[in-house]
Amino acid sequence: MLGSITVRWPKEMNEHGAPLLWFGSWLTGDAGFEGGWFYSGRGDECAEYSIPAEATGVRIRRWPNEGLDAEYSDVLAFDRLSELIPSTLDFDAPQPFSRFASEHALKPTTPGGTA
Repeated sequence: MLGSITVRWPKEMNEHGAPLLWFGSWLTGDAGFEGGWFYSGRGDECAEYSIPAEATGVRIRRWPNEGLDAEYSDVLAFDRLSELIPSTLDFDAPQPFSRFASEHALKPTTPGGTA
């Protein structure tokens, strides 16, 4: 175990006016694999979580619209934090373990549609 981290799950409303759903899980290894989860709830609470030895980061998900996929933010330097406040994370920024190719990694196509 690497110690613990306190997470202050905010009370926010989703697009339907209901409390926002939050989910927290551990990242393991250096490729962004998800390990076990430690929180699933509607926020408006604060809790301390023991950090597993294999954890290399934290993934925080939120559902601003419960009919769509979740947004997420990865926190990799979490071992330097004593407290995490998910409402301060940037859910719009590209994440380090995204499965989507960055626009810089895409190859231009020829008029025939091949790279």
